[in-house]
Amino acid sequence: MADSNQSGCLTVGEGVVLSGSFIVPDIASISGSIEGEITARELIVASSGVIKGKVTADIIDLRGEIHDTLTAKKSLFIRSTGKALGSVQYAEIEIEKGGDLQGALQKIEGDGSPSGLPSSIA
Repeated sequence: MADSNQSGCLTVGEGVVLSGSFIVPDIASISGSIEGEITARELIVASSGVIKGKVTADIIDLRGEIHDTLTAKKSLFIRSTGKALGSVQYAEIEIEKGGDLQGALQKIEGDGSPSGLPSSIA
């Protein structure tokens, strides 16, 4: 089973609850729950996944829920089952029909710096 693990990746299975601060060098795949901070190169939140806390990644693919602060340095994909609730910063964004986005939005440059004033979506 150890051979199937990818170096620098985190997988949180459905029903698993983690609390704390996580730095993931590559891909974090969340089907369970995380309370705290998570930083990754790429974050995939499955439809059963819930994150309550600060999230930072280059690419975020959201099918579940993120509550609090979300920063997508390159791309944010909110799928039809996805919910982003709170402060959202993104360089590029794509929202499928049915996707839910509530809170303050701010577009950022590719280097993570703000590109304008935040806007509110409710």
